[in-house]
Parts: sequence; structure tokens; C-alpha cells
Amino acid sequence: MTQKLEPADSLLVADVGNSRIGLAVWDDDGLHDVRNIAADSEHGWRAAIEETWAITAGVKRRAVVIGSVAPPTARRLADLAEQTCQVEPLFLRTDIPLPMPLEIDNPRQVGVDRVCAAAAAYERLREPCAVASFGTAMTVDCVSAAGRFLGGAILPGLETSCQALHEHTARLPRVAPDKPGDIFARNTHDAIVNGVVYAAAGALREIVERFATELKTWPKLVITGGGAPLVADVVDFVDAHVPNLCLMGIALAYRKAAGQP
Repeated sequence: MTQKLEPADSLLVADVGNSRIGLAVWDDDGLHDVRNIAADSEHGWRAAIEETWAITAGVKRRAVVIGSVAPPTARRLADLAEQTCQVEPLFLRTDIPLPMPLEIDNPRQVGVDRVCAAAAAYERLREPCAVASFGTAMTVDCVSAAGRFLGGAILPGLETSCQALHEHTARLPRVAPDKPGDIFARNTHDAIVNGVVYAAAGALREIVERFATELKTWPKLVITGGGAPLVADVVDFVDAHVPNLCLMGIALAYRKAAGQP
């Protein structure tokens, strides 16, 4: 059950994903001092929390806010944050409402990260927009002119696609996503890189075009996530590449719930 929140002067926000955890400070200067740590490296969590929390020292009203698509990892992070910060962390959806209304079949099933990224993009644009996030999964979502989350598509992320090719074939090597080179790839490594990145770019174009058909207008396209720069480099229809968009949306959710501008 969500609760009434008091305005905060500074927030420690955490985005707990499947493979990475993002930590940052949000205050009147916006989002800053972002740290990204591996989700499976718990030995590094405490130092990252301590360093981030220390930036807010001296601030009278502060809070810890967590958005997560990996509940067990998020719970362990929250326990450590409570020990370190002496503040009970608040979870989106459990303690804090999601930052925008949803027009989908199963609101409880949609990822917090998708909604937060979409809300942060719409908060700035105030017009129909598509938001693509490139992480373990690639998600492409749409927001209406009225600021309602309409849902979208989920497909394998760049790393996941590379890993799947390696694990489900006899001879294809494990390749890390990279910037494509010559379109006529002359070795297996480059062929996989080309295939994975151009497949993501093609899917992005197709999905956004279908959004535009339904909306009767071309939505502004905002992309985020670790793989976003690779895709942005090979397409010409991205309006903005915004790192850490989900963290911005997590902070936005708290501030909306607390009645802050």
C-alpha cells in the first residue's frame, strides 16, 4: 500500500535491474553522481551506497527510493541501504505510486523501469513519445499525448542476443556488442556484431513506425540504457539519447507523490 510522503530535499535513487544497479543523487540540481555496479557483485554495493549517501550529508530532508525489476536483489540492496543510511528505503509500486497512469491489461506486471523511463521522457516533452531502453532486454514503449503509458514491445537486448547465439550454437563465439563496421562482414565476429546491432535498429524503426500509425503522428523517440549509443550510431530517427532515464523517473515518482514540483 502506498503511503503519504513528505517532501525531500535530496534523494538517493536506485534502479535495480537484472544485470546492473544504478545509484544516483537527485536534488535541485537534477540527477548527478551516478554509479553503476554489477547486480551480482554484492561486495561493491556497500561502498557505492556509502559514497552516494555521503553526497547528501547536511541535507535536512532526504530519502532512499528504489525501483526494481529484480525483487530478491532489490530486497538485499534495501536491507544494506537501511543499515548504511539509517533510513528505511521506499519501493516504487509498494510505497510510492508509479509516476504515470497506465492503459494496459495487467498493470501489476509491467516493469517499473519501463514506466519510469517513459514518465521521465514525457515529463520533459509533454507530447506523444516512444521510449526505448537497451539493457538485458530491449523495451520500446509508447506514451500518449495525454501522458498515459500505452505499453509496447519487449525483445532480447544486445548482450542477451550475443549470449543466445553463443549458447545455442555449436561454433559461434561469445561476442560483445560493438559498433558495426563494414556491412559486408568478413569474419564471424563482425557478422554477429552487425546482425545484433542492425536487428535492434530495424526492430526499433518498425515498432516506432507502428506506434506512429496508431497515434496518427510520429512520436518523439528517446533512447536510454547501456546499449543505446551503439544503436543511436546507426540510425537517423532518434530524437534524444538520455542516459539514466529510469533513475530520473524514479525520482520523479517520489516528487509527484510528495507534491513537489
